[in-house]
Amino acid sequence: MNPPPGRGSTPAPGRHHLRLVGHLMSLKERSGCSYARLASNSRTAGGTDGAGSVSATTLKRVVDLAQGVPVERAVTAYVRACGVGGEEEALRLWRAARAESRGRLRRLRAPHVDGIRTRADLAAALAAAYEHAGAPVLRVLQARAADAGIAGHVLLPLTTVWRTAGRRGLPATWKQCAAFLRGCGVPARHMGRWEEAWERAVAGRTAVRGRSLSRPAPGALVRRGRTPSPVINWTPELEQSLMTLAKALAICAEDVKPMTDNMARTAVMVGKTVGGLQLERSGMVAVNALSALLHSLESTARLNGLGPSSSVNGHFPPVVQGGGALAPGAG
Repeated sequence: MNPPPGRGSTPAPGRHHLRLVGHLMSLKERSGCSYARLASNSRTAGGTDGAGSVSATTLKRVVDLAQGVPVERAVTAYVRACGVGGEEEALRLWRAARAESRGRLRRLRAPHVDGIRTRADLAAALAAAYEHAGAPVLRVLQARAADAGIAGHVLLPLTTVWRTAGRRGLPATWKQCAAFLRGCGVPARHMGRWEEAWERAVAGRTAVRGRSLSRPAPGALVRRGRTPSPVINWTPELEQSLMTLAKALAICAEDVKPMTDNMARTAVMVGKTVGGLQLERSGMVAVNALSALLHSLESTARLNGLGPSSSVNGHFPPVVQGGGALAPGAG
Protein backbone atom coordinates (compact mmCIF):
# COMPACT_ATOMS: atom_id res chain seq x y z
CA MET A 1 0.00 0.00 0.00
CA ASN A 2 1.41 3.35 -0.99
CA PRO A 3 1.87 5.91 1.81
CA PRO A 4 -0.34 8.99 1.68
CA PRO A 5 1.19 11.97 -0.11
CA GLY A 6 2.96 14.37 2.21
CA ARG A 7 5.62 17.03 2.19
CA GLY A 8 8.17 16.32 -0.53
CA SER A 9 6.06 13.60 -2.16
CA THR A 10 5.59 13.58 -5.91
CA PRO A 11 1.94 13.91 -6.99
CA ALA A 12 0.58 11.22 -9.25
CA PRO A 13 0.81 12.19 -12.92
CA GLY A 14 -2.41 13.27 -14.58
CA ARG A 15 -3.89 11.55 -17.59
CA HIS A 16 -2.74 14.32 -19.96
CA HIS A 17 0.81 14.03 -18.63
CA LEU A 18 0.69 10.28 -19.21
CA ARG A 19 -0.49 10.80 -22.78
CA LEU A 20 2.27 13.36 -23.40
CA VAL A 21 5.00 11.01 -22.21
CA GLY A 22 3.51 8.16 -24.22
CA HIS A 23 3.54 10.30 -27.36
CA LEU A 24 7.15 11.38 -26.83
CA MET A 25 8.32 7.83 -26.18
CA SER A 26 6.67 6.69 -29.39
CA LEU A 27 8.52 9.39 -31.33
CA LYS A 28 11.83 8.22 -29.88
CA GLU A 29 11.08 4.63 -30.81
CA ARG A 30 10.23 5.66 -34.36
CA SER A 31 13.48 7.60 -34.63
CA GLY A 32 15.55 4.62 -33.47
CA CYS A 33 17.96 6.98 -31.70
CA SER A 34 19.58 6.75 -28.30
CA TYR A 35 19.42 9.70 -25.90
CA ALA A 36 23.04 10.51 -26.72
CA ARG A 37 22.14 10.62 -30.39
CA LEU A 38 19.08 12.78 -29.71
CA ALA A 39 21.25 15.22 -27.78
CA SER A 40 23.58 15.41 -30.77
CA ASN A 41 20.62 15.95 -33.12
CA SER A 42 19.30 18.79 -30.97
CA ARG A 43 22.40 20.85 -31.75
CA THR A 44 21.33 21.11 -35.39
CA ALA A 45 17.55 20.74 -35.09
CA GLY A 46 16.94 23.85 -32.97
CA GLY A 47 14.82 26.67 -34.39
CA THR A 48 14.59 30.40 -33.80
CA ASP A 49 12.11 30.00 -30.92
CA GLY A 50 14.70 29.17 -28.29
CA ALA A 51 14.47 25.37 -28.55
CA GLY A 52 18.20 24.86 -28.97
CA SER A 53 20.49 22.01 -27.98
CA VAL A 54 19.79 20.00 -24.84
CA SER A 55 21.74 17.32 -23.03
CA ALA A 56 20.92 13.63 -22.92
CA THR A 57 20.13 14.00 -19.21
CA THR A 58 17.57 16.72 -19.92
CA LEU A 59 15.95 14.59 -22.62
CA LYS A 60 15.58 11.70 -20.19
CA ARG A 61 13.91 13.98 -17.66
CA VAL A 62 11.37 15.08 -20.25
CA VAL A 63 9.81 11.60 -20.20
CA ASP A 64 10.36 10.93 -16.48
CA LEU A 65 6.93 11.09 -14.85
CA ALA A 66 8.49 11.70 -11.45
CA GLN A 67 9.95 14.99 -12.69
CA GLY A 68 6.54 16.51 -13.36
CA VAL A 69 5.39 18.19 -16.56
CA PRO A 70 8.48 19.37 -18.48
CA VAL A 71 8.96 22.90 -19.77
CA GLU A 72 7.78 23.72 -23.28
CA ARG A 73 11.28 24.37 -24.62
CA ALA A 74 12.45 20.88 -23.59
CA VAL A 75 9.45 19.20 -25.19
CA THR A 76 10.02 21.06 -28.46
CA ALA A 77 13.73 20.18 -28.46
CA TYR A 78 12.91 16.51 -27.77
CA VAL A 79 10.46 16.28 -30.68
CA ARG A 80 12.75 18.04 -33.13
CA ALA A 81 15.69 15.85 -32.15
CA CYS A 82 13.63 12.77 -32.98
CA GLY A 83 13.07 14.17 -36.47
CA VAL A 84 9.89 12.21 -37.21
CA GLY A 85 7.29 14.99 -36.86
CA GLY A 86 4.56 15.04 -34.24
CA GLU A 87 5.45 18.47 -32.84
CA GLU A 88 1.96 19.96 -33.08
CA GLU A 89 0.40 17.01 -31.26
CA ALA A 90 3.15 17.05 -28.64
CA LEU A 91 2.55 20.74 -27.89
CA ARG A 92 -1.20 20.20 -27.72
CA LEU A 93 -0.70 17.42 -25.17
CA TRP A 94 1.83 19.54 -23.29
CA ARG A 95 -0.61 22.46 -22.96
CA ALA A 96 -3.29 20.11 -21.63
CA ALA A 97 -0.85 18.47 -19.19
CA ARG A 98 0.41 21.83 -17.99
CA ALA A 99 -3.10 23.19 -17.37
CA GLU A 100 -4.00 19.95 -15.60
CA SER A 101 -0.98 20.10 -13.29
CA ARG A 102 -1.58 23.77 -12.37
CA GLY A 103 -5.23 23.08 -11.56
CA ARG A 104 -6.42 26.68 -11.94
CA LEU A 105 -8.99 26.35 -14.71
CA ARG A 106 -11.67 24.90 -12.46
CA ARG A 107 -11.24 27.67 -9.90
CA LEU A 108 -11.51 30.38 -12.57
CA ARG A 109 -15.00 29.25 -13.66
CA ALA A 110 -14.54 31.27 -16.81
CA PRO A 111 -17.53 31.63 -19.16
CA HIS A 112 -17.40 30.77 -22.84
CA VAL A 113 -16.43 33.73 -25.01
CA ASP A 114 -20.05 34.12 -26.17
CA GLY A 115 -21.21 34.25 -22.56
CA ILE A 116 -18.96 37.12 -21.49
CA ARG A 117 -21.03 40.04 -20.19
CA THR A 118 -19.02 41.82 -17.51
CA ARG A 119 -15.45 42.89 -16.85
CA ALA A 120 -15.15 40.08 -14.31
CA ASP A 121 -16.26 37.58 -16.96
CA LEU A 122 -13.67 38.93 -19.38
CA ALA A 123 -10.88 38.84 -16.80
CA ALA A 124 -11.66 35.20 -15.98
CA ALA A 125 -11.87 34.24 -19.66
CA LEU A 126 -8.51 35.86 -20.48
CA ALA A 127 -6.85 34.15 -17.51
CA ALA A 128 -8.37 30.87 -18.70
CA ALA A 129 -6.96 31.44 -22.20
CA TYR A 130 -3.54 31.80 -20.58
CA GLU A 131 -4.00 28.52 -18.68
CA HIS A 132 -5.20 26.70 -21.82
CA ALA A 133 -2.03 27.92 -23.53
CA GLY A 134 0.00 26.07 -20.91
CA ALA A 135 0.77 29.19 -18.86
CA PRO A 136 3.86 30.03 -20.93
CA VAL A 137 6.66 32.22 -19.66
CA LEU A 138 5.43 35.82 -19.78
CA ARG A 139 8.20 37.00 -22.09
CA VAL A 140 7.48 34.10 -24.44
CA LEU A 141 3.81 35.10 -24.57
CA GLN A 142 4.82 38.70 -25.19
CA ALA A 143 7.05 37.69 -28.12
CA ARG A 144 4.24 35.60 -29.64
CA ALA A 145 1.94 38.63 -29.54
CA ALA A 146 3.81 40.21 -32.46
CA ASP A 147 1.67 41.13 -35.45
CA ALA A 148 2.37 42.49 -38.94
CA GLY A 149 6.03 43.01 -38.22
CA ILE A 150 5.40 44.89 -34.97
CA ALA A 151 7.30 43.37 -32.05
CA GLY A 152 5.33 41.93 -29.17
CA HIS A 153 6.92 44.20 -26.57
CA VAL A 154 5.62 47.21 -28.53
CA LEU A 155 2.05 45.91 -28.69
CA LEU A 156 1.85 44.38 -25.23
CA PRO A 157 3.75 45.66 -22.16
CA LEU A 158 5.06 42.95 -19.86
CA THR A 159 3.15 44.42 -16.91
CA THR A 160 -0.08 44.02 -18.89
CA VAL A 161 0.77 40.38 -19.58
CA TRP A 162 1.36 39.81 -15.86
CA ARG A 163 -1.85 41.51 -14.77
CA THR A 164 -4.03 39.83 -17.38
CA ALA A 165 -2.60 36.34 -16.95
CA GLY A 166 -3.08 36.49 -13.19
CA ARG A 167 -6.60 37.96 -13.35
CA ARG A 168 -5.29 41.11 -11.70
CA GLY A 169 -6.64 43.48 -14.35
CA LEU A 170 -7.57 43.91 -18.00
CA PRO A 171 -5.63 45.20 -21.01
CA ALA A 172 -6.07 48.94 -21.57
CA THR A 173 -7.29 48.62 -25.17
CA TRP A 174 -8.73 46.04 -27.53
CA LYS A 175 -5.44 45.99 -29.44
CA GLN A 176 -3.64 44.93 -26.28
CA CYS A 177 -6.33 42.34 -25.61
CA ALA A 178 -5.95 40.94 -29.14
CA ALA A 179 -2.18 40.82 -28.70
CA PHE A 180 -2.58 38.88 -25.45
CA LEU A 181 -4.90 36.40 -27.15
CA ARG A 182 -2.43 35.95 -30.02
CA GLY A 183 0.26 35.24 -27.47
CA CYS A 184 -2.01 32.56 -26.02
CA GLY A 185 -2.39 30.96 -29.43
CA VAL A 186 -6.01 31.97 -30.09
CA PRO A 187 -6.62 31.61 -33.86
CA ALA A 188 -7.39 34.70 -35.94
CA ARG A 189 -10.76 33.24 -36.94
CA HIS A 190 -11.93 33.52 -33.32
CA MET A 191 -10.87 37.14 -32.81
CA GLY A 192 -14.20 38.56 -34.00
CA ARG A 193 -16.10 36.84 -31.20
CA TRP A 194 -13.53 37.98 -28.67
CA GLU A 195 -13.84 41.57 -29.88
CA GLU A 196 -17.61 41.42 -29.46
CA ALA A 197 -17.06 40.10 -25.93
CA TRP A 198 -14.65 42.98 -25.25
CA GLU A 199 -17.24 45.50 -26.44
CA ARG A 200 -19.93 43.99 -24.24
CA ALA A 201 -17.79 43.85 -21.13
CA VAL A 202 -15.58 46.93 -21.34
CA ALA A 203 -17.19 49.46 -23.66
CA GLY A 204 -20.80 48.48 -23.01
CA ARG A 205 -21.39 48.32 -26.74
CA THR A 206 -22.10 45.66 -29.32
CA ALA A 207 -19.83 45.31 -32.33
CA VAL A 208 -21.86 45.26 -35.54
CA ARG A 209 -20.15 44.62 -38.86
CA GLY A 210 -16.86 45.93 -37.59
CA ARG A 211 -18.34 49.07 -36.04
CA SER A 212 -19.11 49.85 -32.41
CA LEU A 213 -22.47 51.47 -31.72
CA SER A 214 -23.72 53.03 -28.51
CA ARG A 215 -26.31 50.93 -26.71
CA PRO A 216 -29.26 53.08 -25.51
CA ALA A 217 -30.86 52.47 -22.14
CA PRO A 218 -34.19 50.59 -22.03
CA GLY A 219 -36.97 52.90 -23.17
CA ALA A 220 -34.54 55.46 -24.56
CA LEU A 221 -36.04 57.96 -26.97
CA VAL A 222 -34.15 58.04 -30.25
CA ARG A 223 -35.36 60.42 -32.92
CA ARG A 224 -35.78 59.02 -36.41
CA GLY A 225 -32.89 59.82 -38.70
CA ARG A 226 -30.56 60.88 -35.90
CA THR A 227 -27.54 59.17 -34.41
CA PRO A 228 -28.38 57.86 -30.92
CA SER A 229 -27.11 60.18 -28.21
CA PRO A 230 -24.73 58.91 -25.56
CA VAL A 231 -26.64 57.45 -22.63
CA ILE A 232 -26.55 59.47 -19.41
CA ASN A 233 -27.71 57.65 -16.29
CA TRP A 234 -29.52 60.35 -14.35
CA THR A 235 -28.95 60.01 -10.61
CA PRO A 236 -29.85 62.22 -7.63
CA GLU A 237 -26.15 62.91 -7.14
CA LEU A 238 -25.74 64.07 -10.75
CA GLU A 239 -28.84 66.25 -10.53
CA GLN A 240 -27.63 67.86 -7.29
CA SER A 241 -24.22 68.54 -8.83
CA LEU A 242 -25.78 70.18 -11.88
CA MET A 243 -28.10 72.28 -9.74
CA THR A 244 -25.05 73.49 -7.79
CA LEU A 245 -23.31 74.27 -11.08
CA ALA A 246 -26.33 76.27 -12.28
CA LYS A 247 -26.30 78.38 -9.11
CA ALA A 248 -22.56 78.91 -9.42
CA LEU A 249 -23.01 80.08 -13.00
CA ALA A 250 -25.57 82.63 -11.89
CA ILE A 251 -23.21 84.02 -9.25
CA CYS A 252 -20.32 83.95 -11.71
CA ALA A 253 -22.31 85.90 -14.29
CA GLU A 254 -23.06 88.67 -11.78
CA ASP A 255 -19.49 88.88 -10.47
CA VAL A 256 -17.56 88.60 -13.73
CA LYS A 257 -19.33 91.39 -15.64
CA PRO A 258 -18.06 94.32 -13.47
CA MET A 259 -14.55 92.84 -13.45
CA THR A 260 -14.35 92.50 -17.22
CA ASP A 261 -15.84 95.97 -17.71
CA ASN A 262 -13.13 97.42 -15.49
CA MET A 263 -10.44 95.46 -17.38
CA ALA A 264 -11.77 96.79 -20.67
CA ARG A 265 -11.72 100.41 -19.43
CA THR A 266 -8.16 99.97 -18.17
CA ALA A 267 -7.04 98.56 -21.50
CA VAL A 268 -8.57 101.49 -23.37
CA MET A 269 -6.97 104.00 -21.01
CA VAL A 270 -3.46 102.68 -21.59
CA GLY A 271 -4.10 102.42 -25.33
CA LYS A 272 -3.83 98.64 -25.53
CA THR A 273 -5.84 96.56 -27.99
CA VAL A 274 -6.41 92.88 -28.13
CA GLY A 275 -6.83 91.84 -31.75
CA GLY A 276 -10.04 89.98 -32.53
CA LEU A 277 -11.04 89.55 -28.86
CA GLN A 278 -13.71 91.59 -27.13
CA LEU A 279 -12.19 91.84 -23.68
CA GLU A 280 -15.33 93.10 -22.03
CA ARG A 281 -17.12 89.88 -23.01
CA SER A 282 -14.32 87.41 -22.24
CA GLY A 283 -15.69 86.51 -18.83
CA MET A 284 -19.17 85.89 -20.19
CA VAL A 285 -17.75 83.62 -22.90
CA ALA A 286 -16.58 81.21 -20.19
CA VAL A 287 -19.92 81.48 -18.40
CA ASN A 288 -21.83 80.77 -21.61
CA ALA A 289 -19.62 77.77 -22.41
CA LEU A 290 -20.35 76.19 -19.03
CA SER A 291 -24.02 77.02 -19.38
CA ALA A 292 -24.10 75.35 -22.81
CA LEU A 293 -22.55 72.23 -21.31
CA LEU A 294 -25.23 72.16 -18.63
CA HIS A 295 -27.96 72.53 -21.24
CA SER A 296 -26.44 69.77 -23.37
CA LEU A 297 -26.40 67.36 -20.44
CA GLU A 298 -30.04 68.11 -19.69
CA SER A 299 -31.11 67.71 -23.33
CA THR A 300 -29.23 64.45 -23.80
CA ALA A 301 -30.72 62.96 -20.67
CA ARG A 302 -34.22 64.01 -21.78
CA LEU A 303 -33.67 62.41 -25.19
CA ASN A 304 -32.99 59.13 -23.43
CA GLY A 305 -35.97 59.45 -21.10
CA LEU A 306 -33.75 60.08 -18.07
CA GLY A 307 -34.19 63.82 -17.54
CA PRO A 308 -34.28 65.73 -14.25
CA SER A 309 -37.27 65.25 -12.00
CA SER A 310 -36.82 67.62 -9.07
CA SER A 311 -35.46 70.70 -10.82
CA VAL A 312 -37.54 73.82 -11.34
CA ASN A 313 -40.45 72.84 -13.64
CA GLY A 314 -38.31 70.02 -14.99
CA HIS A 315 -35.62 72.46 -16.17
CA PHE A 316 -32.55 73.96 -14.62
CA PRO A 317 -32.82 77.60 -13.49
CA PRO A 318 -31.53 80.21 -15.94
CA VAL A 319 -28.21 81.91 -15.41
CA VAL A 320 -28.65 85.57 -14.48
CA GLN A 321 -26.55 88.14 -16.30
CA GLY A 322 -26.78 91.50 -14.61
CA GLY A 323 -30.47 92.40 -14.68
CA GLY A 324 -31.51 89.80 -17.28
CA ALA A 325 -31.61 86.08 -17.56
CA LEU A 326 -29.16 83.97 -19.54
CA ALA A 327 -30.78 80.69 -20.44
CA PRO A 328 -28.54 77.62 -20.51
CA GLY A 329 -26.79 77.45 -23.86
CA ALA A 330 -27.51 81.06 -24.77
CA GLY A 331 -24.68 82.95 -26.43
